[in-house]
Amino acid sequence: MFEAGLREDGHCMPTISLKKSGTGFRLKYGDVDLALDTGIRGMTTLLSHSHSDHIGNLKNASHIIATKGTIDTWQARRPDNFRNKTVIKHGDMFGQIGVNITALNAGHVLGSTMFLLEFDDDLKVLYTGDFNNVDSLIHAAAKPVAADVLITEATYGSPQWIFPERKSIYENILETASKLLNEDRIPLFHAYSLGKSQEAIALLQNGGFKVITGNTSIDKVSSVYKRHGVDLRNFTIHDTNLAKTLDEGAVIVSSSYRHTIKNMKRNLGEAFNRYETKIEYFNLSGWTIGKFREKGFPLSAHSDFKGLLDFAEKVKPRIAYCFTDNGRTLSKHLSDIGINAVPIE
Repeated sequence: MFEAGLREDGHCMPTISLKKSGTGFRLKYGDVDLALDTGIRGMTTLLSHSHSDHIGNLKNASHIIATKGTIDTWQARRPDNFRNKTVIKHGDMFGQIGVNITALNAGHVLGSTMFLLEFDDDLKVLYTGDFNNVDSLIHAAAKPVAADVLITEATYGSPQWIFPERKSIYENILETASKLLNEDRIPLFHAYSLGKSQEAIALLQNGGFKVITGNTSIDKVSSVYKRHGVDLRNFTIHDTNLAKTLDEGAVIVSSSYRHTIKNMKRNLGEAFNRYETKIEYFNLSGWTIGKFREKGFPLSAHSDFKGLLDFAEKVKPRIAYCFTDNGRTLSKHLSDIGINAVPIE
């Protein structure tokens, strides 16, 4: 709960109620009652993006506000259709009784959005959803805006997760792909089907490599990225000339190793065994550093620990709410730099 207090302009700030609900939150302030990244029966949902951990119970929502990128990537992987929706562009404002809602780029995946809520009494609340404050090949970085209240993710909200510069990560991925292909091996890079896979495809194709997508879910999302103007050129695991493409030297981008192997077996038949022994697996994720130390490269669609602190400092909130598993740790570090912060658990 956000208790009443005085802003710097001397006006009183009434209480905000912010409660965990499903995959997101319920926010109440005066007569305004909104769902954030979850569906609550009869309520309006602000949908930041379409990753599975942000879309729980959306069938219960009476109205959904999201970007076209979010709606399109949702529908690429699911048959659902939102009957009552408002498609909003980054920079646009949607007004309803008691609050104006502005969509801001979150830099996470196609269409990902932060929401700035400006209430009738001038209180400003910024909800980040998942966000990345670093530019990538296909996503522009999120930019902070001033707000009285910050509701921020804390996925990598611990000091052990400080990522190298993205340029150096890109270089390491390309160098590894080149080395393995020269050794007649097949690099397989595992990445989420929405966002990370498309960044990996763009990186590898720009590096001069033939790229094979390992499962249909990536292909469906990539088709949406292409419609939104992102240049992606790749082969699929279902191509009839798969063996020839592999023999000429190609890398695989997959969001499911199991499905990729299954698809290769179906396509290649008896020749599959000759290729399976050549595959070397790498994960593209922030979890490849810190306590997990997975094999791969720390390519993340999230802000790292330093990015989370820098972003919050520039928002200059009177209070910050931190969600996800590292919310408590990030809250402590924000408090240490003078930002009143509490975890949402």
